Amino acid sequence: MQFRSERGMALVMALGMTVVLGMAGTTAMVYSTSNSTQAYQTRSRGNAFSLAESGINNSMAILDLPTNNALDPDTLPKCTSNNTKYSDPTATHTSTSTWLHATYSGGSVDYCGTLIRASALWYLTSIGNTHNPNKASGTVTRTLEATVTVTPTVTQPLNNPVWNYLYAGNTGSACDQTLNNNISGSSRMYIAGNLCLSPNVQLNQSTVIVGGNLDLSNNASVGASTSLSTRVETYVGGNCRYGGAAWAACSGNQDARNIYSKLSDGVTTSVNHVAPVVAPPAADFATWYENAIPGPSQTCTSSSGTPPTFDGNYPNHDNSVSTPVDLTPSSSYFCRVGPGANTTLAGAMTSSQTTLTVASATGFPSSQFTIRVDDESMLVTGGFGTTTWTVTRGANGSTSAAHLSGQTLVWNTATSGVIGWNATTKTLTISGTIYIDGSAKVSNGSLNSYNGQGTLYLSGTFHVTGSLCATISASACNFAGWNPDFDLFMVVANGSGGQNNPSDSIQIDNNFSWQGGLYGTNAVEFGNNVSVDGPIVGSQILLSNNLTTNSFPTITYVPVGMPSNDEVYAQPNPPQGFTG
Repeated sequence: MQFRSERGMALVMALGMTVVLGMAGTTAMVYSTSNSTQAYQTRSRGNAFSLAESGINNSMAILDLPTNNALDPDTLPKCTSNNTKYSDPTATHTSTSTWLHATYSGGSVDYCGTLIRASALWYLTSIGNTHNPNKASGTVTRTLEATVTVTPTVTQPLNNPVWNYLYAGNTGSACDQTLNNNISGSSRMYIAGNLCLSPNVQLNQSTVIVGGNLDLSNNASVGASTSLSTRVETYVGGNCRYGGAAWAACSGNQDARNIYSKLSDGVTTSVNHVAPVVAPPAADFATWYENAIPGPSQTCTSSSGTPPTFDGNYPNHDNSVSTPVDLTPSSSYFCRVGPGANTTLAGAMTSSQTTLTVASATGFPSSQFTIRVDDESMLVTGGFGTTTWTVTRGANGSTSAAHLSGQTLVWNTATSGVIGWNATTKTLTISGTIYIDGSAKVSNGSLNSYNGQGTLYLSGTFHVTGSLCATISASACNFAGWNPDFDLFMVVANGSGGQNNPSDSIQIDNNFSWQGGLYGTNAVEFGNNVSVDGPIVGSQILLSNNLTTNSFPTITYVPVGMPSNDEVYAQPNPPQGFTG
């Protein structure tokens, strides 16, 4: 049999196989190139994500810096102009040219933050940018967002012992501090310069420290020789004299000069010639003008009634509030910045009942939370969303007590700042550092109380016509029962004159009581028969007849804003809620 020739078919097959192999090679090449491109693209997206992460980290480093205020919206440039998340459909984006920018070897990052002060949280946004391997001039971007809550700092450890004294800071004159009238009581007095006692003045404090000289006129005395208990622990760094006689080094027994002293051992009748050095405090009015909450840069985010006016023309720091702000008017008010809620008791409470009724439950949590009424904390365990609550009394180490109907009740949470006045129960509520670019007063002539720890800065002066107590017993301040680590209202005043006598930053009128702290850049003056409990600092302390100073416990924790303590503001928490 003769076979048909297959050379043509072989050619066709060879050509076909060549085409197929060529196609396979092309496919392999395309596939390899595609894989390589995809790998570059994936790597670029990863780099962009890492850069975006670095922007979030950079933002956190800025918020964490102790010298920065994490509750100041200018700490980071804004991401949106309408206080929303960057990814929110309603967001009005700011230009990335206004954001912070960092450049690295693999690309760059732009980052920003928008502060929601009413909720005490930041919306952080970061956009990482790196080269697009598929385009000569292209960029791969990755946007990352995070939410950061902020815990306000409202108290801090005391780091200047000046706040355990009545402190007069003037130096350089023959009589830096003159006492024209008697002072009795058991608080500690510190005179940085020279102390002069006018005729017949009796100075009876638990401790008297004089950095300079001590000059006693005829019949003036420090302490009494009756017993060791009537002697005063006295330190005099300079000389002393009595009745205009010759000066002498003030050490050893000085009974002959009417200085009836004892040493700290309580037994040795002697003057200590080594006066402890206590640095004078300095009030930073400019810093707190910007950072107080509420204050000129941030008024109330939640309010009722007519809260104080904090400024008239921010950002001009110029004592612009022309009329002194009345902290105790005839009508109630409340001002808060940050999270929280407040209401009033709808009925009186005994010290033992475990249910209470409130005027409103708006803003309070729907699960267990802590409240404060007067000096008592309570744990709310039931009745959420209603106006009748079940409570556990005496929470957080507080003592169960009776409470008046209408008394202010606050959610005990980390709010940024509060000032409120209950005109019915005559109770002031304070928390944080507050600034009024003007003067303030207590004017109702009544026995008032306050709850909380707070510092009030005033560009102007402070005048008191009434009593203000941290705690009340019967019809007077409870001087024996005060715990300044729990309740301490500090007033820091920079002005003089105006509503006060010409040289006074602070003036307290006759027959009233003050329980708290006072700082005057100029003099602090007390009228007749005034009772004082707490630290006082002024250039001079001016006294009328019969000032009574009461012993107060050594202070270990103070409200933020106390002059000469470290300036601390708020602590950002770790970022959460990442998207992108």
